[in-house]
Amino acid sequence: MLYELIAIARVVNPIEHTREAKEVATTLGRLIIQNRGVVRKIQSMGNETLPKIMRKDQERHFQGHRFLMLFDSSAPVQSEILRTLKADPRIIRSYMQKVSDKNLDPGSSLDRAGR
Repeated sequence: MLYELIAIARVVNPIEHTREAKEVATTLGRLIIQNRGVVRKIQSMGNETLPKIMRKDQERHFQGHRFLMLFDSSAPVQSEILRTLKADPRIIRSYMQKVSDKNLDPGSSLDRAGR
């Protein structure tokens, strides 16, 4: 099944704002590939100030780096990814949805919004 993950990673160092997001995306990609999944696309959506101050693990965040990941995996792997994201202190928020895979290349929600 095809899933789309949008996540906000914390920014610890403003000079290297993509480092935490890159580490999380690498970890998730390895997890997907080790469980016979396929990573179709990883796209950085940039560093932004958050619309409100968000709290996670007794820390307050006002800035985050957003990224998008399209991947194919089974349902148990998807639930394992969600567990990993919730336990990871580097991720402030995450959202995952199942994408209709009736098309051969449906694209991400950003691509579909631009059409």
